[in-house]
Amino acid sequence: MKKIIVFLSLITVSIINPNISKSDSPYGEGNLQLTEGMVDYFIKYISNPGGRKYPSDFYVTIDGTDGTYWTCSQGANCAPGSAKTDIKECQSLTGKKCKKFARQRTVKWKNGINPGKGKASKFSKKMSDQEFRDKLNKLGFYKNDINITSSNNNTDNSSTSNSYSLKGERAIALSWKGYSDLIAGIIDFDEKNYKGNINLDLPNNDGSCEGNYMLQKGGKGTWQLSCTNDMGASGTLKWIKDGSVTGKGLDFNDNKVTFTVSSKS
Repeated sequence: MKKIIVFLSLITVSIINPNISKSDSPYGEGNLQLTEGMVDYFIKYISNPGGRKYPSDFYVTIDGTDGTYWTCSQGANCAPGSAKTDIKECQSLTGKKCKKFARQRTVKWKNGINPGKGKASKFSKKMSDQEFRDKLNKLGFYKNDINITSSNNNTDNSSTSNSYSLKGERAIALSWKGYSDLIAGIIDFDEKNYKGNINLDLPNNDGSCEGNYMLQKGGKGTWQLSCTNDMGASGTLKWIKDGSVTGKGLDFNDNKVTFTVSSKS
């Protein structure tokens, strides 16, 4: 009789508060389209070229333009970090709402296509860049014809749809942890429709870096770099049209990277 009373009490509580049995999942849900830069960033997270660390947790902003990730050295035994803390860190870094996209090499974000488990959702470091893109497309996260209902996203798309181009070079001053001195050089850019490619030479014959960036309404944007010395970085930036740019982010080892690009002369 006591067991029956307890069972009925649990049913009553669930009816009064139907959310009590639901967990506040850190994983994202719904439509998500990753930018080209974020796809490259996800590939780096999975493959970790030249490194000995393993993917642990990958977070993205809910608009798919930015994010951050964590790695560990225990392989399959990597314990997940605190999702609450990691989400706060992601939101602090990007200035946008973040959700968890992947746990280790499995994409957990539910969008009605991705099952979130098993071989269908798992990525391998042995996959080619094109295989990564094809699978993300198949799972509904990349270059899919999906209507985004957010009015902010619609506004951003309309604001950048006009034809626009800018090409040239500017002076850049970059601070990268691991380099004792400020890195000063010239950045070449070729920008079309508020998206561009960048090239940068590292000092001390350490190689060169290539990357891309995307500018958004309101003076914000994202960037990413991949370098020939098996390093790279990504983050956010602030810009003034045809003017100066400041950026910040993290490299593959979670070291801070900041830079300033001069205004048009």
